Amino acid sequence: KQLGTAERVYTTATHTRFEHSLGVGHLAEKKVKGIAERQPRLGITEKDVLCVKIAGLLHDLGHGPFSHVYDGLFRNELKKKSSGNDELYNDVPPDCRKMMDGWKHEDASLSR
Repeated sequence: KQLGTAERVYTTATHTRFEHSLGVGHLAEKKVKGIAERQPRLGITEKDVLCVKIAGLLHDLGHGPFSHVYDGLFRNELKKKSSGNDELYNDVPPDCRKMMDGWKHEDASLSR
């Protein structure tokens, strides 16, 4: 599920990655069709609409379990430990340390 801790409050709620991806695909298609109608000069084709819909359906591929919950926690902890305060993380290369500063959840996706 993609509810995080909200599942504890809304016990009957359901929002799996599958449901989430279906919704994103639907909304992406709807949005692009609306843009195509309002701005015909852009020349948005049915193939463009399909590509955007597929991108919406597949946007979460590659994210691990509970990845939304652990994004900030894991990254912040790794940054603290990689600053040289913990011998275990002293071998983290400097360029990787820099990369962690600008990292976003979307960077974990296979779609990049």
